[in-house]
Amino acid sequence: MTSDLFRPGRRGFLTVGLAAAGVALVPLRASALTTNEATALIQQAVDELMAVVNSNASESQAIGSFERIFARYADVPVIARSVLGQPWRSASAAQQNAFVAAFQSYLARKYGAEFREYRGAQFNVTGARDEGDRGILVSAAVTFPGSAPIRVDWQVSDRSGSPRLFNLFIEGVSMLSTERSEVRAILEANRNSIDGLIADLRSRG
Repeated sequence: MTSDLFRPGRRGFLTVGLAAAGVALVPLRASALTTNEATALIQQAVDELMAVVNSNASESQAIGSFERIFARYADVPVIARSVLGQPWRSASAAQQNAFVAAFQSYLARKYGAEFREYRGAQFNVTGARDEGDRGILVSAAVTFPGSAPIRVDWQVSDRSGSPRLFNLFIEGVSMLSTERSEVRAILEANRNSIDGLIADLRSRG
């Protein structure tokens, strides 16, 4: 199913969520992370992403590549825990692990299928700001042919042991909040069953 989130004129797949103030359970930052390290992480992730977008890979190959990029550069367990919220604490360890894996694949299928619309877009990192315990915010301008630049901010922390992305903002709007709302709606549709949620996520895409 094609989502309006992917349309460049509507901010593409980048437009995801509510205001940053609604984000919970974000990791505290370890003191070693520098703005240069955070910027390098995001630049490398963007370079790999755009290499896939501009390649001749099939849709299934592109989705697989996106999932690997997401796993490599994002703090997937932290993102998944934040998205699930309170039910995470009542889930068993096996359910938590299964949810993280299902959520990662779900996002890859959800967003990866539409990446071809980003062919030719330009990502230019414009700076980074130290936000203390909230990590480092790396900013960029994304330009589509014939469109005004869109501001994108990546929030990076090394609390898990190495620099990792844990949130994405588009013009002040947060990825975590939208995914939290969507996942909780799926959970409710499955009568608040974690196993039902996991099975549902696995079936989508």
